[in-house]
Amino acid sequence: MREIRLHGRFGQPVGSLAGALGKYALKQGKHVQIFSCFAAFRPGGPMDVVIRTDDQPIRERSANSTNPDIVVVLDNSLFSSVDITKGLKTGGTVMALGVDSSILGPKAGDFNFVALDQYIAGNSMHDIETGLILSLESRQLF
Repeated sequence: MREIRLHGRFGQPVGSLAGALGKYALKQGKHVQIFSCFAAFRPGGPMDVVIRTDDQPIRERSANSTNPDIVVVLDNSLFSSVDITKGLKTGGTVMALGVDSSILGPKAGDFNFVALDQYIAGNSMHDIETGLILSLESRQLF
């Protein structure tokens, strides 16, 4: 089972992006689960979405205790306010736009880092979806 956690802020298209990734995985013949996790409905509040994909039916039903293979950060200010690597598997991958691996500080050596700058060409939702899928596929992460 592959688990991806997307971090963003309430008001950003985190759920839409998760839905697009889920639809893409379904088209590839995979089983998919998506869970949105947020504390309060307030603009700018931190939130995350967990996506699980597998070739077999997924039996796990909770998003309370996740161990993602990949973490995608959509708002770089979250690096200083949320432990985005919580539960990330050793050797897992952190993906972000506009920063480099130094943003992880002392944890930089524990995880792989992918700068999404080379994959995302514009600011439209379509560009972000396409770039993220391309980056996951090119690294055989999805």
